[in-house]
Amino acid sequence: MNKILLAATLFLCVSSTFASETAILKIKGTLTSSACTPEFSNGGVVDYGNIRLGELSSTNVNQLGQRNIELTITCTEATKIAWNLIDDRADSNAGLTVSAGTFTGGAQSAANQTYGLGKAGTVNIGSYAMFMKVNSITADGKIVDPIYQQNGSTTWAKSADGSSQGENSRNITVALSGSVDPLAFQTATFPLVTSLAIQNTTTLGITDDTRLDGQLTISLKYL
Repeated sequence: MNKILLAATLFLCVSSTFASETAILKIKGTLTSSACTPEFSNGGVVDYGNIRLGELSSTNVNQLGQRNIELTITCTEATKIAWNLIDDRADSNAGLTVSAGTFTGGAQSAANQTYGLGKAGTVNIGSYAMFMKVNSITADGKIVDPIYQQNGSTTWAKSADGSSQGENSRNITVALSGSVDPLAFQTATFPLVTSLAIQNTTTLGITDDTRLDGQLTISLKYL
């Protein structure tokens, strides 16, 4: 009886040693014919109209309020997909604090959560934030929750304040209410709000008409 037990013990030890020296690699993925397209309302233009310099502060940051625009993503079939963005005018971000820059009414000042508005000569004109109306996002006609994931992470979280983030670093999609699992959809609409601030007129030193020149690029990421 002792010899049999000893043999079994040796066998288990040898098996355990070999198991620790192996590793398995698996290749996964999905070939899909689905195609998705992002599109902004109003031709992708958020228009603040004519801003009279004489009505602006010469000493304080000027908060110019909010404007609405919608982002709609349409897919040929139900698809799990997220969007992210990059600021094409990041070098002109004036680093201003933008009031009412989130859905919950908070201010935004982080460099990667505010965006540039172009330059007046060598002066950065201002900054703006963009956030989602988290209570009115729809997917295939139903109200859904916005969720986000930082690039490089596998964790999704519900977006409470709807804030966006540049540098293609925040992936945004939707989930069923109470869930943080990305939802496959054919059409999703994200109501967005921009909130804008510009420098005081002393800093701007503008004497001629000067156009605001903000620009974001939206990219899609298949999940």
